[in-house]
Amino acid sequence: MIKELRDIVGAENVLDDQDTLELYSRDQSLISPKKPAAVVKPKSTAEVQGLVQFANKTQTPLVPSSSGTHFWGASLPDQGGVVVDLSGMNKILEIDAQNRRVKIEPGVTWPQLQEALKEHDQMPLNPLFPHPQVSALTSSLEREPMLIPKYEYGDPVLTSEIVLGNGDLFHTGMASAANTQGVYPEGPGIDFFRFFQGAQGTLGIVCWQNIKTEYLPKHQKAWFVEFGDLDEAADPIYKLQRRHVGNECFVLNKFLLAQLLCEGDSKEFAKLMDTLPPYSLVLIIAGAPRRPLERIAYEEEALMEVGAEFSIQPQKTVGGVAGLGNTMIDKLRNLPADGDYWKTSFKNSSQDVFFITTMDRAQEYVDIAQGYAAGYGLNINEVGVYMQPLERGRACHVSICLPCDLTDEKEVAQIKDLHVELSDKLVAEGAFFTRPYGPWADMVYRKASTYSATLKELKQVFDPNNILNPGKLCF
Repeated sequence: MIKELRDIVGAENVLDDQDTLELYSRDQSLISPKKPAAVVKPKSTAEVQGLVQFANKTQTPLVPSSSGTHFWGASLPDQGGVVVDLSGMNKILEIDAQNRRVKIEPGVTWPQLQEALKEHDQMPLNPLFPHPQVSALTSSLEREPMLIPKYEYGDPVLTSEIVLGNGDLFHTGMASAANTQGVYPEGPGIDFFRFFQGAQGTLGIVCWQNIKTEYLPKHQKAWFVEFGDLDEAADPIYKLQRRHVGNECFVLNKFLLAQLLCEGDSKEFAKLMDTLPPYSLVLIIAGAPRRPLERIAYEEEALMEVGAEFSIQPQKTVGGVAGLGNTMIDKLRNLPADGDYWKTSFKNSSQDVFFITTMDRAQEYVDIAQGYAAGYGLNINEVGVYMQPLERGRACHVSICLPCDLTDEKEVAQIKDLHVELSDKLVAEGAFFTRPYGPWADMVYRKASTYSATLKELKQVFDPNNILNPGKLCF
């Protein structure tokens, strides 16, 4: 097997030493380690096709991976086989500023993409301060919520090139027609592109993707609003989103905001925990590229009107933090290319439970999470909460962040049990888990038997020998 793999991708790109296999057998999640037989690092679509052909011939599972770090077990080889590490395919193939799109390979990270787009007065639609090693393609493909809740950015994926499980090369949307730029995702023909979103590499291996970009602001201001809980925040945010006020818009509780701002300084973290409000809305009002100052002026006027309507006061800072507006904008526009991940400044991992709901129900789910956390002996002030409006407030993403020390076996077991029990309860209460990683898959698919049966039929079409990431989702 190793000899055949070397013939496909080159001897230097096939790794089977025990240290490497151990590294790829685990990630930042609490899912049990699963060791692959080998790790391969292709450099082209043709090599990926060669690997898929090999896998079909030998019935060897292939597990796609593109980020330098993973959090939810999607790239762990549940049934052994070969990990296909795409991080070396890290070229930005094309930047089309006129149509606000960028064509990227799987290994392109968010900081790399952000820096490249600046030269074209564009910026990426990134999730909440992503890890420096996370793949921008994977984040977009996996439906991670983007910070700008505009309708047009609800789905950032445009077109893709995909190697299917049967070895065929497949292009979605306009990219399926000859001599096109690949802008329009739905045509010509049947709308295929959403089949591959959130599929965790079970239906195909994506080799490049066009994703949307936004204009880099010429002028921008950060505004903040303090709230006691998410119930207080819901109606004002609904109103702000319906009036199309602002670009980036998200809510952090003081535990997450303190971690973001302290930059690993434990004394500063403790100080922030004492001074920050329970929840802070972060709203960036930006103007680009035409008449930006006028846009900022009328959106600020609307912001103040909404504030007066709900008796809230938009401010330039919260918790008395000096220069918070400039700090927040700097963090948003200059993602670090290396260094520690901000969510691990308190403990060395954060085990997140995330789902979709509506903003008027978000606090209900947070109350459930805090009750379960307290029942397991956690300090509820050390549980993170992040709420992200989606598509102008149509719905919202909520993350419950449970810090965990991965070197403490007792704590790992405790958080693992809490994570599963809490998730099961939230599913039962109506939280919508649109990205069913690990144990969530069974919770979700056992409640949707008809949908699961249809997915399995689709799997037979795209991957008849079940060689792509078997064991994930309902496969």
